[in-house]
Amino acid sequence: MKTEKQIKELCFALMKADSEAEIISLLESFGMWEDQAYWRFYSDYENNYNSIGNQQSRPDAALVEKLVNAVDARLMNECLSRGIDPASPDAPQSIREAVARFFDDANDATRPTAGLITEWGNPKRTEIAKGATLSATGFTPKEGNPCFTIADQGEGQTPENMPHTFLSLTGNNKLRIPFVQGKFNMGGTGILKFCGRHNFQLILTRRNPAILKNQVSHPSDSQWGFTIVRRENPDSADGRKSSRYSYLAPGGADSNPGRGGVLRFSAESMPIFPEGQNPYARLSEWGTLIKLYEYAATGFKSNIIFSGGGLLSRMDLLLPDMALPVRLHECRKPYKGHEGSFETSLIGLGVRLADNKGENLEDGFPSSCPISAAGEQMTATIYAFKKGKADTYRKSEGIIFTQNGQTHGYLTQDFFRRKTVGLSYLMESILVVVDCSKFSGRAREDLFMNSRDRLSHGDLRVAIETALEDMLRHHESLRALRERRRREEIDTKLDDSKPLEDVLRTLLKQSPMLSALFLKGDRLSNPFKTSKGKGGADKPFNGERYPTFFNFRGKDYGQELARDCHINSRCRVLFETDANNDYFSRDIDPGDFELYRVTQGQRYPVADYVGPNLQNGSASLSLQLPSNCVEHDALSYVGVVTDRTRVEPFENRFTIHVKGMANNRNGGGGTKSREKSNNSDGDDDIAPPTGIALP
Repeated sequence: MKTEKQIKELCFALMKADSEAEIISLLESFGMWEDQAYWRFYSDYENNYNSIGNQQSRPDAALVEKLVNAVDARLMNECLSRGIDPASPDAPQSIREAVARFFDDANDATRPTAGLITEWGNPKRTEIAKGATLSATGFTPKEGNPCFTIADQGEGQTPENMPHTFLSLTGNNKLRIPFVQGKFNMGGTGILKFCGRHNFQLILTRRNPAILKNQVSHPSDSQWGFTIVRRENPDSADGRKSSRYSYLAPGGADSNPGRGGVLRFSAESMPIFPEGQNPYARLSEWGTLIKLYEYAATGFKSNIIFSGGGLLSRMDLLLPDMALPVRLHECRKPYKGHEGSFETSLIGLGVRLADNKGENLEDGFPSSCPISAAGEQMTATIYAFKKGKADTYRKSEGIIFTQNGQTHGYLTQDFFRRKTVGLSYLMESILVVVDCSKFSGRAREDLFMNSRDRLSHGDLRVAIETALEDMLRHHESLRALRERRRREEIDTKLDDSKPLEDVLRTLLKQSPMLSALFLKGDRLSNPFKTSKGKGGADKPFNGERYPTFFNFRGKDYGQELARDCHINSRCRVLFETDANNDYFSRDIDPGDFELYRVTQGQRYPVADYVGPNLQNGSASLSLQLPSNCVEHDALSYVGVVTDRTRVEPFENRFTIHVKGMANNRNGGGGTKSREKSNNSDGDDDIAPPTGIALP
C-alpha cells in the first residue's frame, strides 16, 4: 500500500488532470488500474447499470442534480453544525425557512422577505455563492469536451461513510428531511454516462469537524476521503451482458477483494474552491469536491458564464427558483477578458427576470393563475417576452414544471400550436412556469420520472394539460398581445406597399366603375387595426400589491351570481379586481385562492378548476361541472381569496343552473361548447377598420 504522502499526491494529480488519458496513466503508475480487487461495485451491487443508466436523458439536466446536491449539503451542514436533528420538528420545515434561518437574520426569519435571493443585493449573493461553485477546465469546444468541478462547503462525509452516501443507490439519506430537494438517493449518478468514454468521476470529501465533535466512530473520521468512479464495459468472457460501475477502494482489498475502503489522508485543509481562473486555489477545512471529466456538454461547451444559450442560461432555466446562489468560474486559459469575464453567480430564472423585468418582458407580465387538476394544487406563472428576448432564457421549452425551485419536466413550444390553445403566433415569446410544490407525494410520483427531467404519461398529465389549454386560450392579455403583434406586422407590410397603394389610388380616380367595386375607404385596409369609436385610448393598469376589492364583474361585492351552464361545457365566471397580475405567484406574500362546492351548508374543495387568471384588473375562473350532476341541478359554489394582510377573506358566492346538452358548433362529433360568461368580453367602443377593401 502507498504512503499517506503518495496518496495525497495522487489526489492532487487527479484533481488537476483534465483528460481520461491522464487518469488512466496515473492509476496505472500506482498499480491500481488493472487490479479488479481494488475496485468495488457502486452501491455494492454488480448489476447497477440498470439504475444508473436509467437517469437523465440530457447532460444539462444531469449536471443540475450535482448543483442541487451541493445546495442541499450546505443546508444540511448549517442544521447539523447547530446540533439540530434535520428530521426533527426543531429543524426547518421548508427550503425557504432553512435559508431564512441559516443565511438571513435568524432573529427575523419569519418576515415576508426572509429566505429569498430576490431580496439580496449582489454583494450578499456573491458572498453566499462562494460556498458552492462550479468551474470549467480542460478542453475548449474546438479541442474536445470540458471538465466540470463542483465544490461545496457542505456537511461532507467521512471516508467510512462514503459507500453509504455518495456511492449509494438504495439508501434513504434525505427521504424524511423537509428542507432539501434531493430525495431519490441516486447520488447524482445521471451525470456518469456523459463523462467521457470511461465515465470517470472524482469524489473528494471531509466531514465538518464541528459536526463530528466528540462523536468519532472510526480513526479516519477526521481525514479526507477520495475515490474515482469508472464504467466497465460488458464482458462476453464472463457472460456479463451490460456495463457496471465501480469505484476505487483499495484499502484492505488484499484481504477482502472488491470490498475495500476508499483512499484517505490527513490535511488541515484542501484547495477545493476556485479563485478567478485558478480552479483549485481557495482552501477549505471541510466540504466536497466532485470532478466530471470530458463532460459531453452538448450545446454549452463554450464560456460557461456567457448568457444566451450557454451553461448559465440552461442552469437558470432548470433551477428557476434556487434556494442558494452558486458561483460559476470559467477557468480555461484560452478564454481572455477583463477580471469580471471569468465568474458570475447562478441565481435562477425567476430572480434574473425579476432583476431585468423591464428589458425582457411585455407590460403586464408575468401574470399568475391558480390551477387545480385532479385535486392537485399548482400555480402557473406566465412570462411574455419582448420580441427576440426569449431565446436568451430558454430553447424549445414552452411550459416547465417545477417543484421546490427545480425543473422536473417540460412541454415544448409546440403546446402553443394546439388548436385548443391558439397561440402559435406567440409561441417563440411565451414561457409558462407551473409550480407543483403543493403536490401530494403520489401525484409527484405519477407526473414526474425519478430522473426529474421528463414527465410521465397518464390521467394526471392529461388533466393538467387540459387545464393549461383552457388557461392560455382564454388569457385576455395574451390574446391582446397576439393581435398587437399581428397588427404591427401588417402595419410594416402596408408601409412597404405604399407604391402599390399610390398606383391603385390613381386607377380608382380615373375609373369610377372600378372604384364602385371597392368598399368605402381612402387607403389599404389593415384587418387588425381598429379605431376607437369614442376616441378613447387604453389606460395603463396600475394594480395594488394587496387587492382592495375582488368581486364578480358588473356586480357589487356581496352580490351573488347566478349562471346557466350546459352539462357538457365548462363554466366561466369573470371577476374584477385591482390585484397585481402576479398576486398569486409572487414569492413575497402571495395571494391564495380556494374554490368550494357548498352542499347543505358544508364546503367541499373543488378538484378541477383554472383561475382566477389575473389580467390587468380582470380575472377569469373556469370550472368543470361534477361528473354526477344532471339537468336542472342547482350547484352552489364559493370562491375564497385571501392573503396575510386580510382579516376577512374575499368570498364570492355563485350558483350554476345545469342545462341540457349543448349543440356542438365545431362541425364534428364532439361535445365542446363555449358558454357565455357573466359579462360580455366585447368592446362597444371598437369601430370597423376603414380603407380600400374587396367586397
